[in-house]
Amino acid sequence: MTAQRLIITAITTLCLLCGGSALAQRRINPVVPPPPTAGTKKDTKPVEFDKSRLAETRDSKGNIVLVDTVTGSEYVDTTGLAAPVGNIYPLLHAVTVGVDIWDPAMRIIGQEYGGIGFWGEVSLHNRFKPVFEFGLSSADIRPDDLNYTFKSPMAPYFKIGMNYNIFYNSNPDYQLLFGVRYAFTPFSFSVENIASGNGYWDNPPFNIPDQSTTAGYFEFVASIKVKIYRNISLGWQLRYHSLIHEGKCEYGKPMYIPGFGKRGTPIGGGFSVMYTLPLNKKSSPKVNTGEGVTDGAQH
Repeated sequence: MTAQRLIITAITTLCLLCGGSALAQRRINPVVPPPPTAGTKKDTKPVEFDKSRLAETRDSKGNIVLVDTVTGSEYVDTTGLAAPVGNIYPLLHAVTVGVDIWDPAMRIIGQEYGGIGFWGEVSLHNRFKPVFEFGLSSADIRPDDLNYTFKSPMAPYFKIGMNYNIFYNSNPDYQLLFGVRYAFTPFSFSVENIASGNGYWDNPPFNIPDQSTTAGYFEFVASIKVKIYRNISLGWQLRYHSLIHEGKCEYGKPMYIPGFGKRGTPIGGGFSVMYTLPLNKKSSPKVNTGEGVTDGAQH
């Protein structure tokens, strides 16, 4: 009986040593429970693991990772050894300003309307992002096979809203955002060179004079942000917008609305160049990006 106990003890000890060695070589252990600091005795409860030697960090998906400061092993926490996932970035995390160059680029290749937009946002916990946009836009449109020209001189538009970053506990250099906007614009328009007649009895063209009006609309926005160099990032936006209200016009509704686009076109796009100024840089957490643990602050 004594020999059997010695053999079982030897086999158990060998398995624990092999298992501990393999565990230390693994970067992440999805099984979670770390090895006990001491063995167990017959008819006694297992000794609790010493939590004081665990250092907490997070991986690129926001999962809590516990690092054993003695062995260097890492463990994904699913047992409540650490606090639940929350906002790991400070309240005032960053300020970003950007310029939307989509319409200027489109006008270069022949688009008959558009302008330029400037915007700024404040990052709260790298999660909620209040945003304000100001832009200028104009139009000079002659529809194909129609007998008039629609013109709208340069006019301002204003947008206010909020973005939400889906990956708020991940590396802030790469973001996927969804947001809403309310937009308002005061503008004027005219219709010129309206030709009438049947091709035989031609009448001279005439104009509809300038009309001043306003319009308000909302937008749903989906966008991505990617850092390309230091504090410079690029962003792509997809917008769905719809009119909420507009002023009455004596001679009909405008074909184009600043910041919105052509009437009857609910989908729009954008491309922005951005500069981000980090705030509370010293308090930014460490984030595991998959290539090692890095500072969560933007540079």
